[in-house]
This record gives sequence, structure tokens and C-alpha cells, in this order.
Amino acid sequence: MKAKRTALLGILVCLIGAAASAQIAPSSSGDIGLFTIPTADVPRAGQLTLGVYGWKEQLAAGNLFGSDTDFRSRLYSHWAGEGSLGLGLTDNWTINVSAGAERFESRGGWRGGSLGSIQFFGPFRADEPRKLRIGTKYRLFSEADSDFRLGLWLAAYVPMGQSSIHVDQVDADVDRVKSRRTDWEWGVTGTKGIITGMLSYQLSGRHDADIRVANRFRVGVGVDVPVLPFLHVIGELDRVTMDGGDLPEEPYSMMTGGARFFIGRTGWAVSGAINTNLDMLIKHGFSPAPIGGLIGVSYAAWPPLPPPPVVIPAPAPVTPVVVEEQTETVTTTPPPPTPRTTRDEIQFDAGSARLTNIAKAILDGIALRMKNDLNATAVVTGYSDNAGGEPSNLAISGKRADAAKEYLVTRHGIDPNRITTAARGSAEAAYDNATPEGRAKNRRAVIVVTLVSGT
Repeated sequence: MKAKRTALLGILVCLIGAAASAQIAPSSSGDIGLFTIPTADVPRAGQLTLGVYGWKEQLAAGNLFGSDTDFRSRLYSHWAGEGSLGLGLTDNWTINVSAGAERFESRGGWRGGSLGSIQFFGPFRADEPRKLRIGTKYRLFSEADSDFRLGLWLAAYVPMGQSSIHVDQVDADVDRVKSRRTDWEWGVTGTKGIITGMLSYQLSGRHDADIRVANRFRVGVGVDVPVLPFLHVIGELDRVTMDGGDLPEEPYSMMTGGARFFIGRTGWAVSGAINTNLDMLIKHGFSPAPIGGLIGVSYAAWPPLPPPPVVIPAPAPVTPVVVEEQTETVTTTPPPPTPRTTRDEIQFDAGSARLTNIAKAILDGIALRMKNDLNATAVVTGYSDNAGGEPSNLAISGKRADAAKEYLVTRHGIDPNRITTAARGSAEAAYDNATPEGRAKNRRAVIVVTLVSGT
């Protein structure tokens, strides 16, 4: 009975650990990330992602030629909506594409300013399609810290369609706010645990008539905190600085805070946030208000649940036999309990010895069994697929076995002398290395626990 309770508790720990994992979702640009900041995570090979976002932000235009217009009289609202589609090409490489529409609209008190190096002398409203974003990102892991991931991305912004500008007074040649040529963006992002930091640089294309548009340098940091199994609280702070160009817009710092709610294990999520332009808040407070917001719906498939631990039932107990012979009673004592074993298996990402949240949940169940039986011992054997040379495969399989042992020792206080590790590399493949699914399953560690007390 105790063995059954232990097995059920292990399954429950696995389910809770999987539900509380940091599930990925596309950001407003279509890349995997927070609300607007990309993280170093990517979808699994063959996994599709979808996203639809709408947002509003309050910004300040640049000064006109030969003028020094007051900051408050150059404020405008930026509305945008965007849909995205992403695909994991491998477990560490993804591509994504997104497109939408946006509006630029002057706010009350407008006296003139420049957007995209175009001068607007009177109140205006401009509607135009957002540039088509085509991006790719590759994820790297740290050898020193398997929980630290690094993402490198490149994106092109291709002009789409024509805009519609409604103005009181403007240069007759102006028919678009965004530049008419392709913009290029590259950047790097690092993620460890719940914290992400990023920086990027966008090289802006020019307008016709050789009007130069300022390039954009962006640096930001964000946190993603799972407060409930399906509810994550997200916060971002980023700074955008204009570099060069004619009549550059004002640099600004944007603070964004909100939540993302995952609808069970369907992969669908609903996001909502409020953003604040800190430069506007510091310069003139809430008159006019520097507040905007963001809403979105996204999809990214959840990882499969871990398999339940295999429990080998203990033999039936031996009852004492009493033999009466004349006046002498002989009572036989039961033999010591027969040891039994359990076998668990955890998987790893390609080229990584980092424990996933699902793997940690399985190891939590193993630790509980070993704590209930202080004489129990464990053998952890690491394996790899056949993607690399055998020396490197043997090395990564050893790191995977050591990572599982270290988690049991440091997280749960299990005596390291009770745990033995071994490395097998790509030998003894349990699955077909000719398929991506088989290679993913061969990147594993097998934990066999011997329960000596038989309980």
C-alpha cells in the first residue's frame, strides 16, 4: 500500500511540475518572448506558433528644422495590430513572420514635429500597413551554466502597401510615415530562470529624395514569474535611443507590466498589459496621460507530460508458521524483505545537459522514494543521440548523469555516496536515431533506484 501511495505522489509531483513550467509564447513581433522583448527560447522542431496582438503607446516626435518646439506640443499616439506565424526548424533554430497595420495620430496641443524624418506642421492622422517582418533566431547553451540560454536573431522589415495620411498642412510629397526601403535588425538576448536581458540595433532604410531615417538602438530587461500553474506575471523595462538621421524622434523608456494566462494545457494564452512612457511621465506627469496598453492571443504547443515512474511491486509478505509438536512450539521468522527497483527516464535538449522542468519534477519523485527508504541506492546512466562524434557524445552523456545526481544531492539533500553515475554516449540506443523523435528520446538519462527495505 505504501508503494502505491509513493507512486501516486510521484505522478502528482510530475503533473504539478509540468503545469508550472515556464511555457513559451510568441511576443508582439512574432518571436518567442515576453510582451515585446524576445527571450532566448525557441519552439521545438516542427512546432508552429501563432500570435495576434494589438497595442497603443504614447510617444514624442522630433523637432522641426530650425525650431525648438516644446516637448509637450510634439506628443503623438501610436496604435498597432499585428499577426504572426512561427516555426521551429530544429530544437534550437526558429523562423517567424509577422505583418499588420498601424496608425500615427497627433495629440492635443500639437504644434509641429517630425516622424520618420518627415515634418508635420499641423495635426495629422496617418494609417499604413506595418512592414512585413521576416526573422530568424538561433539558441545557444552555456557550458558553464546549462540553465543560461543565449539567443541571436536577425530580421528584415519589408515595406508593404500604401498609407493614408490626413493632415491640415504638410509637404505635398509626403505619402508615408515609415521609410520606403527595407530595415534590418539584429540583436542578442540572454535568459536565465525568470530574467531576460536583450539589446538590438535597427538599420533604417531611407525615404525617397534621400531623406535619412534615424537608426534605433534598444536595450531592455524583463521578468516572467509563474505565480500559478497557468498564470504568469510579466514585467518589462526598455530604452530606445535614436542614432543619426534627419530630425530624429525623441528617445524614450517604456515600462510594461501585465499578465499572461494559459488556457489549461491547450497551448493557447491570453495576454494583457499596461505600458507607460517614463520620459513623458517625468517631464509632465499625467497631463496628458503617458499610458497605453497591450492585449494579445497566442498559441504554442505544451510539452508532453512525463511518463509515470515504473514501480515493481514487492513480493507478498510471508506469514509466520506455527508448528505444534507435543508441548514444543516452533515459530519461523519471515525472511528479510526482497529488494525491488524502480526505473525512470528523463530527456534533454540537443547538445544540452540542462534539466528541464519536467525532468526536475521526475527527480523530485525519485528523491521522495529515496527519503522514504534510507537504504535505497540509485544508478544514473546518461546517454546521447548519434549526432556528434563519440568522444563528445560520451562527454555530454556524462554531464547529463552528473546533472541529475547534482539535483538530487543539492536540491533534496540525498547522500552522494548513495548515487552512482555512468556514461554510455550513443551506445545502447533505445530508440531509432534515424528520426528526429528517436534522437530526442535517446538524449536521456535513466535512473534505476533499488529500494532495499522493500517498502
